[in-house]
Amino acid sequence: MTSDNDTSEWLKQPPDPDPERDLGYKLDSWEVTDTHCRGEEHLVYLPSSNRMHGDSEFIVAHPDDVCDLFDMI
Repeated sequence: MTSDNDTSEWLKQPPDPDPERDLGYKLDSWEVTDTHCRGEEHLVYLPSSNRMHGDSEFIVAHPDDVCDLFDMI
């Protein structure tokens, strides 16, 4: 259950927030590598090599599940 204060804070947010300024996100570059496993293609996303990253920082996705957001505009 949300409190009135939570709802009030939510309503104060801009409709199209800036990811860094409004939401506190830090944008980063990721490297994409094609790989094949059990006859299927997968894309592996890794943080850019110019920064340290942990063993758990990666994404594996099927190419059909990935789209370029610039193509969606």
